[in-house]
Amino acid sequence: MLAISLSCLELYHQICRRKPSFSVQAMVKVLCALHNRTYFQSLRDQFAVAFDAYLAIVREVKNLVDQVLGRDMPHWHMLHACPPCNYKVRSLYLLQQPNDPPLYPARLDAFDGNSSLKRVDGSGHANERSFRSSYLIPTAEVELFKDDVRLRPGTRTTAGNEVHQSNVETSNDSTCTKNWKVANTTTENSTDIFDQTGVFVSACRHGIVQTLVELRRSGELAKYALATANKLIDVYGANGLTGYDIACSFSKTIAASSINDKVKHAYHYFVVNAFHGHAHNRRCQLQYHTFYQKGLGIEDLETCERVFAGLNAVAPLIRHASYFHWLQFIDLQFDQWDQDRYEELSQFLYNNYHQALHVINELTPAIEELKQQLDLSDADFEQWNIEELRYLEALAAEPEYDPEKLAYVEVLQSLAKAEAEYGSITSIQFLSYAPADFTQNSGLRKGPQAVTKAREAERRAAHNKLALEMNAALDLERRLDLMKRWTPHDPQYQEALEYLNNRRFICVVQHLEGLVVQRLFELAKANLAGTGYKMRQQISNAITRRSTTIRNALEHYNRLAPLQSPPRDILKFSDVASYAWLGEFELLKSSRQEILTKPWVSKANREVASKYFKIVCAHEEIEHLNVEISRLQQWVEDEDAHLLNTAISFEVNQPALACEIRRLHDKRAIYAIPGFSGVCVPESSNDGNARAVIDELQSATPIEVDEDDLLCDQAASLESCIA
Repeated sequence: MLAISLSCLELYHQICRRKPSFSVQAMVKVLCALHNRTYFQSLRDQFAVAFDAYLAIVREVKNLVDQVLGRDMPHWHMLHACPPCNYKVRSLYLLQQPNDPPLYPARLDAFDGNSSLKRVDGSGHANERSFRSSYLIPTAEVELFKDDVRLRPGTRTTAGNEVHQSNVETSNDSTCTKNWKVANTTTENSTDIFDQTGVFVSACRHGIVQTLVELRRSGELAKYALATANKLIDVYGANGLTGYDIACSFSKTIAASSINDKVKHAYHYFVVNAFHGHAHNRRCQLQYHTFYQKGLGIEDLETCERVFAGLNAVAPLIRHASYFHWLQFIDLQFDQWDQDRYEELSQFLYNNYHQALHVINELTPAIEELKQQLDLSDADFEQWNIEELRYLEALAAEPEYDPEKLAYVEVLQSLAKAEAEYGSITSIQFLSYAPADFTQNSGLRKGPQAVTKAREAERRAAHNKLALEMNAALDLERRLDLMKRWTPHDPQYQEALEYLNNRRFICVVQHLEGLVVQRLFELAKANLAGTGYKMRQQISNAITRRSTTIRNALEHYNRLAPLQSPPRDILKFSDVASYAWLGEFELLKSSRQEILTKPWVSKANREVASKYFKIVCAHEEIEHLNVEISRLQQWVEDEDAHLLNTAISFEVNQPALACEIRRLHDKRAIYAIPGFSGVCVPESSNDGNARAVIDELQSATPIEVDEDDLLCDQAASLESCIA
């Protein structure tokens, strides 16, 4: 018989929350070592059963507390887990201020899929228990969208006739979607092996997890994103905005779905996350990137990536778990993640306020000086984006040049080359190999005979190649209905040749662009926490090889650049490595002289515009934070009063339950930041430690949730280090 104390179970409970990779087996081995006992598998099994029972007790106690506090209503977690997003400030506490100034967008969310939390099919099949999670969207709700976009033209279905997310796109967005192939990483073999192939998660901008959908025997299908979007709109209402790595194509998926009208009436929009936006084409960035959207502030909407980074450590422990334990462990990690983010809300808002003020104070004087020197106004920067977007849209709408004419010009070039080769061979004069001592009985020598055969073989090869090119040219002339063969002096030939040369140049630029995208991903992966030593070595080697490949592609580009009309600038490796925005490559492809004279094409002007939009985002962030800070402070005041009154009312009849209702969170240091422009909510209690809290926040290490919220500068700094 094995006896396990509650304190021991609670110890492992807290270890599990903060170090998910610490397994039950490791805990039992530690206990055996402390008690000088030999480890047996049966001890691990008994501890696991006891721990499941303990977690069931903890959940039951939490349910009782939630009932007492009125938190057992549907979607309570989604509506109240993040006070800065959802809590409404009453005018009583704002004195003469209006009741909770409106924000647009009203809230900022993000969702994305992750394929690391797989579960092998058939694992723990004997465990038939079910687990209820407040995060989980039921499978029945997800399956409502299974056939939602099946009838859309251009879509194809995967196994089970389900529409794949990446398949619902148009040609204009195909490049963006191909750069992010998370949806395509799950192969048919994976769906045969795994029952759960990952999760699809949504979270608010402060990092609080809202919903969870399990990916079942599939990749990132459209139905998962549609079900999540539907849930967010149903719970949070209108004027929401959601970040998604393929928001450009997903917007078209929404337009073809059954919730299109709901999304339109709710004025809900989808944008591309800041880091993911680097891999989207320039036209997509101008329409969907967070940097150019109104009201987003300095938020990058990469919240899900941070959630997954903290959750990936769970994957090895649940790969062979039962479905009950798979969901229980994920729910436990999400709950702890939310508690950590809740405790860091003040730090998050404090850091963002400092970051926004720093951007404003640092860049505003320089921008004002540059605007005077270049005779620019704020309206010019906005107009540049409009003009660039119009140009790119018009460029995408232009019809492609006739491919048969391009093939004809290529064949004519090959034919001219073949004729030159054949002519050079047949123009060689016959040589006399008869020596001075030659007689009728001497015979031919083997050396001259071999040379003659080699010459004849070369002539036959050149003749065959010439005949092949002649046949190809005649075939294309018949298709194009040409009565006369084009010559290099014909206008049609010159027009097609110019387009052909430009197309070759564009292919070189696209190849260079693709290499930079891959290198950017490898640099980001190399800096992820939890990446093992061997994986880091492989990534490092891949980065080195990629750098060499980029240099070779750059040499090819520089050979073709001066031959273009108009000629392009020669690029250096440091220039390409600094292209954090892939939109820079779009300008390299342009072949229009009038476009290259536009002010928004100038590199200096684009840098000034980038700084201007950073200032705009910083001011928007200040407005957003002023509302969120008031909401958080009011929530803390109301929550403290509610918890205290509830605890007092149960102290006599149910003291154990009253003991559970004790929480206190009250950080007010944000109000003392120099430059704070929000409304200071009056305190209901004396707080003499504000200065000490300020010092603590200022000396604290910036939390992960708030790092590089503006443009993911981490990847750019890694690029510069490698370069």
